[in-house]
Amino acid sequence: MLTPQEVSEHAFAKASFGGYNMAMVDEFLDVLTADYTTLYKENATLKAKMKVLVDKLEEYRSTEEAMRKALLTAQRIADDMVAEAESKKAELLRDAETSAKTRMGELRQEIANEEARLAAARGSTAAYVAKLQGLYQHEMDYLNGLSSLVAPAPKGPDPVAAAAQDIEASVEKLVAPEGPQAPEDAEDTLDLSGGTARVEVPVQEKDGGLYAELLELNLNPAEGERAKRPVRTPLEEADVPEEPAEPTRRIDFDHLQFGRDYEIK
Repeated sequence: MLTPQEVSEHAFAKASFGGYNMAMVDEFLDVLTADYTTLYKENATLKAKMKVLVDKLEEYRSTEEAMRKALLTAQRIADDMVAEAESKKAELLRDAETSAKTRMGELRQEIANEEARLAAARGSTAAYVAKLQGLYQHEMDYLNGLSSLVAPAPKGPDPVAAAAQDIEASVEKLVAPEGPQAPEDAEDTLDLSGGTARVEVPVQEKDGGLYAELLELNLNPAEGERAKRPVRTPLEEADVPEEPAEPTRRIDFDHLQFGRDYEIK
């Protein structure tokens, strides 16, 4: 492409006949040079701008390619991470399910063992309770059978009868030295404060004295029933026929003592 300087310096050869007017040609070349110079400068400016834009475009293209590669790499890494996470998740789930199943089996076995132990404990407890009940029933039967083997406990002596017998024995021992021995089943007449009373005093002597008589009045173990106490006639006033005038025997009751441990002075 011709530059403006080359256009302005171009010279045409002179012609002898039929040529162009040189003045008009120079004037046209001056105008054309000015316009061509302007267009040339603008073209150079546009070329420079175009070069910058081309460089930028290439830079953007390279950046875009790098970004595309980075994006692809990121996507590939993300896909790998997701796949690895899925694999780990599946493995963890399998391990958790396996451990849970194993633990459930162990717990079921422990529950079965504890139930067996509970059943055994219940059976042994029931057997022990039944054994205790049998022993208790056996002992109760034995204790109930003892009542038919052991004689009933002797009933304690009547305190009133014992006191009366003590009085009678004391009277007999006090009266004995003063007169002859009274016959068996004799009736003694005592003067008690001016009143006359009749008292039946058995004088049959027995081995053991008063204690043997008390034992005789208690329960008889051989017969299984209480011996009948001899009926004593209570003290009561009776009409006694007058006897010949004889000195009345006087009994001193000042030193009379009662009870089993009395002493005769």
